[in-house]
Amino acid sequence: MKMNEKLAAMAATGSLVATTAAYGAGFALYQGSAAGNALGGGLVGKAYDASANYYNPATLADLTNTTVTVGFITEHPTTDVSVDHKHGRKMDPGGFVIPHFHVAQPMPYGFTFGLGFGAEYGLGTHYHQSWDLASDTRDTTIEGFVLNPNLAYSITDDWSVSAGFRVLYFTFDQHSMPDAVSANGARVGTMRNHIHADNGFADWGWQLSTRYKILDNLSAGLMYKSYIDTKVRGTSNTRVRYRDYSSIDRLKGTPYYSPYKAAIDKGLDDGARSHTGSGGADLRLPQSLTAGLNWDVTDTFHVGASVTWTQWSCIQEIDFDLPGGHQHVPLKWDDTIRAGFGLAWDFHDNFTAMGSYVYDQDPCSGYWNCTMLPPGDRHIMTFGLGWHWENWEVVASYGIVFMCTQSTPITNRATGETHTFDTHGGWSHSAGMSVTYRF
Repeated sequence: MKMNEKLAAMAATGSLVATTAAYGAGFALYQGSAAGNALGGGLVGKAYDASANYYNPATLADLTNTTVTVGFITEHPTTDVSVDHKHGRKMDPGGFVIPHFHVAQPMPYGFTFGLGFGAEYGLGTHYHQSWDLASDTRDTTIEGFVLNPNLAYSITDDWSVSAGFRVLYFTFDQHSMPDAVSANGARVGTMRNHIHADNGFADWGWQLSTRYKILDNLSAGLMYKSYIDTKVRGTSNTRVRYRDYSSIDRLKGTPYYSPYKAAIDKGLDDGARSHTGSGGADLRLPQSLTAGLNWDVTDTFHVGASVTWTQWSCIQEIDFDLPGGHQHVPLKWDDTIRAGFGLAWDFHDNFTAMGSYVYDQDPCSGYWNCTMLPPGDRHIMTFGLGWHWENWEVVASYGIVFMCTQSTPITNRATGETHTFDTHGGWSHSAGMSVTYRF
């Protein structure tokens, strides 16, 4: 690969590859409700509340009254990171709030209408600006909200199906500090780049699901979510750091390469130290298939399990539009499996205890990687308590995500230097609450 091709790839990676950072199973989120979180997603065969819109809309048939569920889940990820086995630092973006809102409305002739809204994609990272891989990222935030109308139909008392749309609002914001290099590859300065883009709520996909009651106390569910092709557009602002401006100025009249050459040239021509241009990316969000079982062991003891396959391998590269031109960046992700198992115990007329375990795979191939969020598989343990009285129900949950230790190579595409990026001691606290009212 020629030097200018390397730099162009570095430009795309340093600016927009945040949209493909690993967060467990890619950058997908699975927090449809506090009950669903506490049960490890084990609600594919049986509805617990109106969050059936998220876990399996075919189970909306279980809700015989108008039902509204609203709430939030918080996440606070943090991990220790080091570069080349030294300079240990902390990755800590602070806390995030993930909202959810669901409605279920029974209709005549065996139909049930559902509407869900929540965040299905997201991540957040923050590193110190002086850390050794700031050329890859310093801060990254992704939010992907989905508005999801569904229509379920009971074919028989035991078999129901559903179909729905998923309308996506996708946005990201990133700060990075890419290097500028001379023609011989020597680093001559550092720039600050900020890019912000969204898709304007213009992209959508669809989903299909079914549920079948094998026995009165045993049911199975299956749900498919389609691809969503999204185009995010926004602005990219690049400015040369003041202390590096004189060294970059010496490049005037000599051949040089930089992923943000337009910004430097503008500064060399008229003394400006910043440049703003358009930026964007075309991205395919993956399809997924979820299967699950729910078993009412007794009147008070319930078991649920689910497995989700996500085709992250559809993201072999990302197509970028940057101020410097049109670029392709390889990623070569792998498909992932997320498996969860949950238990619920109605230990009192008004209280239910819940607990779960989830294993969540990382899609990164190990070679094509970035620092937007530390890589590695996840082990998740969550507990919950539900209180129900007359038409009201409140569920509170708390979970902890253990991130596996991982070591991966990261290449600075401007200089060609390869560094070892190590993560260890990573975890995330997750607390949430949902309130449900049945009319």
